[in-house]
Amino acid sequence: MTAPVRVSWDDVARRLAPARSYWLVTIDPAGAPHAVPVWGAVADGALHCYTSRSTAKAKHLVRDPRVVVHLESAEHVVVVDGTLEDLGRPSGHPGVLQALDEKYPDPEDAVYLPSHDPSFDVLYRLHPVHVRMWELEDFDASQQRWHA
Repeated sequence: MTAPVRVSWDDVARRLAPARSYWLVTIDPAGAPHAVPVWGAVADGALHCYTSRSTAKAKHLVRDPRVVVHLESAEHVVVVDGTLEDLGRPSGHPGVLQALDEKYPDPEDAVYLPSHDPSFDVLYRLHPVHVRMWELEDFDASQQRWHA
């Protein structure tokens, strides 16, 4: 087995950016994992995602901001351990809103974007701590790592 290659955060962000959806794992009050799909965009060098404060994930994050974020694919793997910072209302971050609107341009997507639906009232910025990445077809040779 080959030792994992250390990569830059820019390398990780480039792998995260094109994904349509991400799996977000939060910790519920009992300490159990809670996994849900979310949309997001890389802006200002960080992954951002959003939701409504009434959701279980938002309530979990108030109590414990630790998360795991990963791509949908089990073939092209990126798994990020970190924390989500509550940035407040998405409207206060026009650059992130623009990145989201550009990433999800289909008119049918608009109803799921914070620029069009004010019920999405919280924006988060991912602060990564550790990343694991690999390609399934070449698992041993493709392993990559990033640490804060």
